[in-house]
This record gives sequence, structure tokens and C-alpha cells, in this order.
Amino acid sequence: MGHVGDTRGTTVVCGPDPSGETVCRFVADVKEVEAAAAGGDPARLNALDDLPRYVTRLVQLGRPDLAADVVREAGRDTPPERSVLERVIEQNELMAVAFFARGMIASRAVGRVVVRDGAGRARDYGTGFMVSSELLMTNHHVLPDAQSALQSVIEFDHALGLDGQPMPSLRFRFQPGRFFETARTLDFTLVAVEPVNDDGVALASRGWIHLIAESGKAIVGEPINIIQHPGGERQQIAIRENRVVRAEDDFLVYSTDTRRGSSGAPALNDQWQLAALHHAGVAEMRDGVEVRRDGQLYREGIDDPESIRYVANRGIRVSRIVAEMEARDLPAGHRAMFEAAKRPAPLAELLSGVLGGVAPASLSGVPAGGLAPVVGGSPAIGPDGAVRWTLEVRLGPASGVPAAPLPPARAPEPSAESLFDPRGPYLDEGADAAAAAAYYAGIDPEAGPSALFAALHDRLRQTHTHVLSYAAARHDHLYPWIDRHEDRALRSVYSDAPMPEELFVAERMALRAALVRTARAEGTQVEALGAASLEAADAALEATMTFNAEHVVPQSWFEGAAEARAQKSDLHHLFACEPECNSFRSNIPYSEFTEEEERRIATSAAGALEALRDPTVEAVRPMCGLRDGRRFEPAAGKGAVARATLYFVLRYPGIVGDVKSGSRREFLKSDLPILLDWARAEPPSRHERHRNFWIAEVQGNRNPLIDRPDWLDRIAFADGFA
Repeated sequence: MGHVGDTRGTTVVCGPDPSGETVCRFVADVKEVEAAAAGGDPARLNALDDLPRYVTRLVQLGRPDLAADVVREAGRDTPPERSVLERVIEQNELMAVAFFARGMIASRAVGRVVVRDGAGRARDYGTGFMVSSELLMTNHHVLPDAQSALQSVIEFDHALGLDGQPMPSLRFRFQPGRFFETARTLDFTLVAVEPVNDDGVALASRGWIHLIAESGKAIVGEPINIIQHPGGERQQIAIRENRVVRAEDDFLVYSTDTRRGSSGAPALNDQWQLAALHHAGVAEMRDGVEVRRDGQLYREGIDDPESIRYVANRGIRVSRIVAEMEARDLPAGHRAMFEAAKRPAPLAELLSGVLGGVAPASLSGVPAGGLAPVVGGSPAIGPDGAVRWTLEVRLGPASGVPAAPLPPARAPEPSAESLFDPRGPYLDEGADAAAAAAYYAGIDPEAGPSALFAALHDRLRQTHTHVLSYAAARHDHLYPWIDRHEDRALRSVYSDAPMPEELFVAERMALRAALVRTARAEGTQVEALGAASLEAADAALEATMTFNAEHVVPQSWFEGAAEARAQKSDLHHLFACEPECNSFRSNIPYSEFTEEEERRIATSAAGALEALRDPTVEAVRPMCGLRDGRRFEPAAGKGAVARATLYFVLRYPGIVGDVKSGSRREFLKSDLPILLDWARAEPPSRHERHRNFWIAEVQGNRNPLIDRPDWLDRIAFADGFA
């Protein structure tokens, strides 16, 4: 008869029929994941998925340091102390502050596909979601051809309101004549949607869930969330009650409870990144017949199809869909439309618009490569100023309940959820100009290049009256206020991408925990710790995790110098930066690549795994920059990092270009024109001027290259190189 599997209290007999064998295999997958997780054996858990996928997942979570640890552990004979899954789940929990809000954001891009016949009558339903401002994705079996798409529509906001009543829905027609691509084997369809519907609503206002090509967005054992319209019903979300149990060639297998009508739904990780396109459920089988939820055999034509019990589900891996589309010979216009689906929606701008210009700091950004559609539902702004969204949230198989209203939009306050702490006007132009005039009084810009360099060096050194600890520089000043942009977001210096507030909150919490441990060891209270103990605890923490700050001039360049403490905490060259980009740049000096070099590196660049194994290999990260082991060119922020580096040369002469090892690992005097070109090409921004004013308030000195950009070509910066 075959072997017997057991699931949800029902015996599954696996006979020779392919469906039965599939069921037993999936049951075994579920049991293996559950047993490995329950047993707490890191090696057993790690064996459930592939190392490159683990690396990608940790890098996407902004923890390349953990990814590097996993790579090192994989090369050892000793078993790991912690599983990759445990580390991923831990990072997911740190992001929990905005989890539900981001779920609502994602839900706004998901709608019900109403499949209609030639007469306009609804004959079936599915789920679909926007992957760009123009393209929607669903299953091939939902919209198999252009004609079926032409007859059908996508319906957004098919959900219940706060009062339990149906919300007004929005319908948009498909435009397969503009774009229609489908694949039977991978069961996906991409189709264009009209940009503005008959009610005058712009499609782009829905936001989208973009496509990420790299494999590893959800690893075996990790929770999966599905936003769906089961059976054509109002929108529901199955949240975290489900796990990935297998990563096959083209599929992710997961235990999410979905129903008919969920075809085409997005399967998302805890950062609401698209991991898979929901494809089909795997029904429990007995003797080749589906089994109902009550344990009885399903009777075709008599029983409700919704009564069938499913033991697992399969989704098409997004990495496979992207690879399929990239392999196609698309017309130039279609290629451009597809490439747009790889770019995140502008979360900060769209969210700010929905909230009336105020974006809460806890929602001010997403991880590199993360979700970025607008806030969900059709928002209603009441007389009290509160902004409310509506959707139905379903935890596992339970029926949904209306979401609670969000609190009024307001400026974030210092709390466990946000470090934002304004100290005054973002930039008072008059006060800044007056402060700069007073600061440079007595300095003659016509004195000659070397004399001007010497005068500015003396002024910067003498007015640097307050040397901070590195922890205080980050947590008391840089993150709460100094590096905030005018939209209150902390943005990565190398990509200009907004960063999640939770990353900085988590860093502060980790520091607090380290200080508590130190205080206990010394038999005192945290508040009573001396400066040496505080800095030692912070240094120990830095050795075990990647901070969210970038030294424009790497610490390894000034190690052992007399003023190393001042250099490490000098706010003028400290910027917020994703840990991924921080590690990607490493201590490689800035440089520029020719277009030919860019093309060569782009085609031969190392993947995430190889780049972590060897930081000298050629690699490219679209959200960070380009490197070849000796040179690094950032994707953004060139003017700012150039002025920060030149400030460092003025303030600490003899440090940059001091190549102790003989290898070309520091920025050299011969490359000075690169920094000057970057500074000329990008004038100081309001963000830089804001930083400069408030840094002077904290540590006493200013950056002359921000205040007096016209002095750029008058200063002998070469005098500051070793």
C-alpha cells in the first residue's frame, strides 16, 4: 500500500499515485522543519536550506556581519552555536515595531482579479498585485491570455471598513496591448493596468511590491505572510502562522492555509518583501481522492470545494520569474517596463503624501531591497486629524476582524520606537550664516593655498572643544538629530535610501544591554559607569555587530594615532549607512570607474557569497556602489563624502595617505582631484548645512567646505596628506 504519514490528526495513505506521493513528501517536509526547530540543533536546521540563500537573506536584513559569520562557520568542522534561522527570526523581531503598518502598506497594492467572460459577467476570481506603477502580477491560470485580461479587471479596496461595512472599491482595466507576458510552466502573468481609472484615480497611488532577483528572501523555517482574496472574498491576510518547509527548483513550499481564489497572491517575508507568487495548494489525499476538513473524502459535484483540506502550498519563486523574464527577448519598451518592476516604490514620498506631509520615523525607511508601496486602504482623515485605514487581518485560519484605527499622524517623540529628537529649527538660514561669519573671522582666503590650509587647520583644531565618546556621538547626536533629513528620515549616505528606524533602536538597545552587563560585572549601576567602562563596553559591542554608522575616513586608517578617539567620534565624517553598504565599502578608498570598467565589473561581479568570502573581489551593489578591491565608488552622496574627507584632511593632517602596509588601501594624494571634482559637481545640500550647524553646536567646529565652497580651489589640501 505504501507508507503512512500523519498530519493534523488524519492518516494520509500514500499510494502509487503521484498526488499521494507529493502529499507524503510535503508532510515529511513539515515534520522535519518542526522537529528540527523543536530539537534546537543548529546544524540540523542549517542543513534544511542552502548557504547562498542564507547569505542573501542575512544581507537583505542589513546584517552582512552575520552573513560573514555563517560563511566562516560553514568552513569549520565544529557545529555552529546558533542556527541561521534563529538569527533571521531574531532580526525579524527587531523590526516588529512597524510590522503591521508595513503589512497595511503592502495590502494596498493587492487586489481581487475579477475574471469576466465576453459578456462582462464575472466567472471566476483570483488575486493580483502591482509590481510597478504600471504592471500587475497574477497566475497564468488566472489570466492565461491577452483576451482574458482584456475582458477582466483588478479591484482594489475590496475589504470591510471599521464599521464592518464594505468599503468603496476601485476598479482598473487591464491593458494587455501595452504589456502582456505569461508563462504556463512558471504559472505567472504580467500585464499592464490603465494608469487612471474612470473615477480619475491614479494607479500609481496604490504603490507596488517590487521584484527582487536574488534567491533567499525566505529561508526554510521562516514565517510567510499572504495577502489574499480567498474565494473572491474581501481581503484577508494570513500572518506568521506559516513556515517555509522546502525550497525547490522553481517553488517555495509553505504551510500557509489558503483557499480557492488565493491564486496570484503575494507570499511575503516579515519585511513584506515578495518571496513567491502563490501558485496552488496541495490537498490532503486518500486513495487518490481529496480529503475534506472533517476527515471525510471529498465528493466531486456534491461537496463545497472550500471544504477540502490542504496540507501545504506552493508558490513560484520570484527569483525564477525574474530569471525567466530576463531571458526573454523583449521589445525595448517592454524591457523598460519590466526593469521598472525591480525598483522599490518611493515609500517616504508616498507615505508623506498620505499623512499630510508627516512621515513617522518608525516608518521612515526600509532595508536595502525592501518593500516600498504606499500606506494601505483608502485613508480617511477625520476632524481630529487622525488618519485611518481599513483592511481585514486574518491570523492563520481564523476569520478576520477590522483593523484598529491608527493614532493621529504627528512628529515622532523619543521612545522605544524612535530616536528622533529635534533640537530646534532644522536649518535657520540667518543663524547659520551669522555663525559661519563669526567662525571664520580673521581668516584670509587670499593668503595663499598653504597659508589658508594652516589657518583653517588651526581654527578647526582649536575650536574642537568637545570630544565625544563614539557611543554618545551616535546615540545622543547623530541618530536623533544631526543626520536627520528634512523628512525626518535617516538615509544611507551611499544610496540616499531611507533606513528603518528599528535598526537604530535595536543598536541602542544592544548598547544598553552591554552597559547593563558591564555594570553588573563591576557591581554598580549603569549611570555610575566611568568613561573608560562605557567605551570598553561599546568597543566590545562593535566587535560583535555592525553599527549603522559609516566613517567616511575608515578607522583602520587612523588606528594608533594620537587623536584616534577624536577621529573616531568626529561627527563631521560620521554618517548613517546600511550595514550592508558599510561592509561592502569596508576600508577601500574612494575612486571613480570608467564606463568600460563599470560594464566589465557589472558582468563579472561576484555574488553576495563570494564577496563576503573575499572583500578584494570585484563586486557591484546597485544600492551601495561599485568596488574592485582597491577602489570604491559610491552610488550616491559623492559631494557629501568628498567634503567630509577633505574636512578630515584639514583637521587631522598626516593621517590620510599614510600607507603602512605598502598596499594601495588608503586614499592617496594623487587621487585628490577625484574628491575635488565630486565636491564641485554636488554643492552642499540643506542636509549637509543642517549637519554642519548642529555639529558646531555639539563639538564646536565647522566644515569650511560646506560654509565656503568657493574656497575649495584655494586650499592646499595636498599639505594634509602623509
